[in-house]
Amino acid sequence: MNASVKGTQDSLGAPGIQVSGDGANVGLDTGAEIRAAVDRAAVPVLLMLLYQMSGDDRWLDERYRPTPFKGVAPRMSGGLPDEVQAEIRQAAVPVIAALLAGQEPCVAFETDDEMARAARFFLGQDLDKRFVSILREELSRRLSNSEPVTERPALDVPDGFRAAVIGLGISGLAAIHVLQQLGIPFVVFERAPEAGGVWFQNRYPGAGVDTPSHLYSFSFHYRDWERHYELRDDLHAYFNDVLDELGVRDQIRFETEVVSARYDDEAALWTVSTRGSDGRLDDHVANVVISGVGSLNQPRLPDLPDMERFTGLQFHSNRWPACDLNGKRVAVVGAGASSQQICPEIAPDVQRLSVVQRSPQWVAPFAQFRQPIDDAERLLLEHVPLYRAWNWVGLFWQHGDKIIDGLRVDPQWEHPERAVNARNDRAREFLTKYINEQLDGRPDLIEKSVPGYPPFGKRMLLDNGWYRMLKRENVDLLNDSVTRVTETGLLLASGEHLEVDVIIWATGFRATEFLSSLDVYGLEGRRLREEWDEDDPRAFLGVSVPHFPNLFLLGGPNSLPGSGSFMYVTEMQAEYIRDLLVQMLSHGYGALEATQQACDRYVDRVDAMHAQTIWCHRGFNTYYRNSKGRVIFIMPFLNVEYWEMLRHPNLGDFIAHEQALRPSGDQLPPGRDAASSQP
Repeated sequence: MNASVKGTQDSLGAPGIQVSGDGANVGLDTGAEIRAAVDRAAVPVLLMLLYQMSGDDRWLDERYRPTPFKGVAPRMSGGLPDEVQAEIRQAAVPVIAALLAGQEPCVAFETDDEMARAARFFLGQDLDKRFVSILREELSRRLSNSEPVTERPALDVPDGFRAAVIGLGISGLAAIHVLQQLGIPFVVFERAPEAGGVWFQNRYPGAGVDTPSHLYSFSFHYRDWERHYELRDDLHAYFNDVLDELGVRDQIRFETEVVSARYDDEAALWTVSTRGSDGRLDDHVANVVISGVGSLNQPRLPDLPDMERFTGLQFHSNRWPACDLNGKRVAVVGAGASSQQICPEIAPDVQRLSVVQRSPQWVAPFAQFRQPIDDAERLLLEHVPLYRAWNWVGLFWQHGDKIIDGLRVDPQWEHPERAVNARNDRAREFLTKYINEQLDGRPDLIEKSVPGYPPFGKRMLLDNGWYRMLKRENVDLLNDSVTRVTETGLLLASGEHLEVDVIIWATGFRATEFLSSLDVYGLEGRRLREEWDEDDPRAFLGVSVPHFPNLFLLGGPNSLPGSGSFMYVTEMQAEYIRDLLVQMLSHGYGALEATQQACDRYVDRVDAMHAQTIWCHRGFNTYYRNSKGRVIFIMPFLNVEYWEMLRHPNLGDFIAHEQALRPSGDQLPPGRDAASSQP
């Protein structure tokens, strides 16, 4: 055997499995209910449970090897013959019973070498050792629902030391979690009346996540998701449930917009200025500011003549009002992610739907669209942490680095006009075939729907019924652009005039203008907008900005994943900030800021790597790039590469300000109030 194995005795027909007691009655008993759940479980995941619980190498034989993941399609059977699946499921029943009874796995995966064989077998392909490291760490972490707040580093937080968090979306919740771990008092400012960030704002029909629900979740808060890809209302409820579980609602100032944040060089303190719902302006002082300000929340509207002249209803998709579209003539401008969720939802109800797209999008098949997770498998996911952990590992690989690794330019590839490498070209062929199949009999739509740039150059979309919607008799797809808004509709570049009752601007966000909703001033009064030239933000690891001490960003420039889980990356960043704060306070420093050299080194690496990725391909425009052509929204790294950068903060990358720590409550300039944990 290649792993650390604890000896056991066989009593239930599976090698090495022994059950003490009759199992925990948690919705799965040891008989029919376990059998029913196992019959609907993912076979590759069951295989890993069999191996880990028994330590028997035969479960890693070629006879049982699953096929690799294909795209975003589910892998329930592992591609194995029916008789092999039946054998695995039968053997898994006593294994699940043993786990429910509290038996620990025999194989502990105490080293990367032990993990390597199992991970490569499970994923169906060879893996670099560094991937094994990240998967082993996450497998261990996902075996528990949470890291208790009581498990804090040995840290002496100075009296009066406080943090201010801006925003209560995903990033804000991740920040709260690590501040609780450290025992640092904090206050959170949120301009909305509820938590959730984009999932509070986005209320348009069809709004939902395009990342698997179990991947779009915090490691410290498990959710019994009903669908493979959850919809807006349940996502919004989840984030508010997380907030309730953290127990900090009395530390949140809702309906409070942050107007500015200004650093005091001498006091080493931040003054955060806010505006309440009543218009009142207040100042709050803190030692640390953590920004959870999202980058997809400031709508981008086109600068067109006469927009105010339109006499009907018009709005951005992110600001969906209460309205009735039944029987209306509707124009949706844009064909990106929001449009592709909205249009299939409203098409059956409107009189006429005109979709105006400047360029078509690549859209992948979506087998699990609106599909519920089988109730039996939900029981396994909820009550068998080992099943849940391996399921997460599979999703993490399938939707993350497995995809990104195929988006890097092969300089020897002979057809750069259509793809960046052979694998990318195979994806182009597959997706083109899918479009042709979906729009069979409509050559006019096929001509308008096949993009002329490589797949994944823009955000890959999932088919929410888009192509089926395009074939409806009351839907028109126009490859055109809007040049003017009239009193009764839209004038297009082709000269066509659309007479409509409603205009929906699905035109995206000011994604490159990070922290554009507030003014930030650092050392010597440096203004962040000017430092960043409005839309050219630069930050070390996307987290720390030179000349802005103790300002830490979550979801900063060049730190969002090109594919995978935003939730996972946000937690990585929050833990990096946590570890920085531990070092800062342990050394008695007043503040930390990234050195200019460290930031420049990171940005140079980002730019050099982006130049070798699909996102710099010249055949299209994308919101990933700023007005200067730099890719600033996402990072060019694999998740594992970014993970390696964040694992161990190096104070050599920072300037440590050695001023004595000043409590933020009793040594303030006149007229200022301290940010407090009791707002």
